[in-house]
Amino acid sequence: MRENKKVQFFAFLSIYFIVPFSACFFTLIFANYTSTAFLPEKFLALFEATRTTNDFTLFALTWAPFPIITSILLFYSMPVANYIFKKEKCNIISEEKARYRIVHSPMIISLFGFIGWELSTFLSVLRIDTLYPDAPPQSILTVTILFAFWGLFAFAFSYSTTNFLNKTLIIPNVFPTGGLGKYAKGKQFSIVTKQIIFWTASTLFPIILLIFGLLQRTNQNLFQLHTLLHTDVLFEVIAIMLFFSFLFSVTFAISLQHPLNQIESATELIKEQKFDTRVTIFSSDELGLLGDAVNEMAEGLAERERIKDTFGRIVDPRIRDYLLSNEHSLGGKVVEATILFSDLRDFTKLSEKRTPEEVLYILNRYFQEMSNAIEVHGGFINKFIGDAILAVFGTPIPMTNHADKAVQTALEMQKNLDELNKQFLAEGLTELKMGIGIHTGSLLVGNIGSTNRMEFTVIGDTVNTASRVEGLCKGLQKNLLITENTAKYLLESQNFRLQLEGEFELKGRESKEKIFSYAAT
Repeated sequence: MRENKKVQFFAFLSIYFIVPFSACFFTLIFANYTSTAFLPEKFLALFEATRTTNDFTLFALTWAPFPIITSILLFYSMPVANYIFKKEKCNIISEEKARYRIVHSPMIISLFGFIGWELSTFLSVLRIDTLYPDAPPQSILTVTILFAFWGLFAFAFSYSTTNFLNKTLIIPNVFPTGGLGKYAKGKQFSIVTKQIIFWTASTLFPIILLIFGLLQRTNQNLFQLHTLLHTDVLFEVIAIMLFFSFLFSVTFAISLQHPLNQIESATELIKEQKFDTRVTIFSSDELGLLGDAVNEMAEGLAERERIKDTFGRIVDPRIRDYLLSNEHSLGGKVVEATILFSDLRDFTKLSEKRTPEEVLYILNRYFQEMSNAIEVHGGFINKFIGDAILAVFGTPIPMTNHADKAVQTALEMQKNLDELNKQFLAEGLTELKMGIGIHTGSLLVGNIGSTNRMEFTVIGDTVNTASRVEGLCKGLQKNLLITENTAKYLLESQNFRLQLEGEFELKGRESKEKIFSYAAT
């Protein structure tokens, strides 16, 4: 652990201080060392003269940007240092700020160094021009161009090095599972921009140096370059090669960026569950393989969503999600819940007089209205048993007031049935009558069956009791009956609606059960 801290400390110092400073320092040394090969002798004489003048203003303008930039970088790096070395003391806001800065550090650091370099070049040349107004214009222009390009070289070196160190030593520890896109999206150099930067630093700048070296050795000046391009084949070849090298570099970068942009857009659409999204990449390299993989992934997700949707039509979507997020093993757990059991009265006789198509039509409309009432109140339909419905409240989705929700559901089911009967009578169909029994108690919820074919269901005496209570509705001429156990869970404000119907010995049980009817109004 301590070794890791040392590595991160070294990486932090390198990225925020050592590399940016070294890039500028060594570039400046190399620029001064090679200046005799590229700069006009008149400027070199002028350069020597500025050293002997000991002009404080020139010294300040030349070096002042760098300590200022260093101070800014020190301030910029503080949240990162606190996060890396004192993470336990950081809050959510400071963590997010540090993560953002870590992702953007290479670009920000290099840009600050580049700004400092170019500002120093501009101010120092401006001061030299003020001190020596008779200085040759070509000398001033030449040094401005060359040192400006040296600054770009320092920028490219700083950016590539800090980016490498950041990705290798810092980011893996801060983002061990990835997730940089949240912080980097739309605020990083594009592939084309990076290619242009590195082409400028690695191709254009060396050629510029060679051109200035040729001008120096042939006693030509910068203002004669336009003429040389028309008269000297060597300069024409250089110009043509620069043009084509730039064209090749940008074209290559675009050939990478365009398919990557397609893939990025496609993945964003897939994240929005638009699984019909496809990318078309005409490439046989890794990008082509990546595009094919994205398409296959979208097809797989579309198929998975279709299966999930079909599954959600067969079972309650909440049960579907519950099953998909848990292990599929036999067994279950005992919970306290409320069972609602409803059944149509005399539906067998009604079915005898109608065709199967008519019976199915009536049942489907009935089940739709009853399902709506059950789902609105948070219950789930465990199964349809012929024309009966077994609904559960309080499991597998926990519910504190499951008994009250079950009763409210029963009332709405009856209301929906009344509306449906009006429609049936208008269509010349027979009206339906329904009985509902509700009981609250312990039951087992889980998977039953075999290892290769199982069903998610609820079983136990509570389920049987609810079914038996519903069976009393016809004899008592009541639409809704509840047990004493359920009545205990109801809100006190609803007790006045309860009416004791008596104690009944339910089928299959030795003890008697107090049964209550519930008045809707």
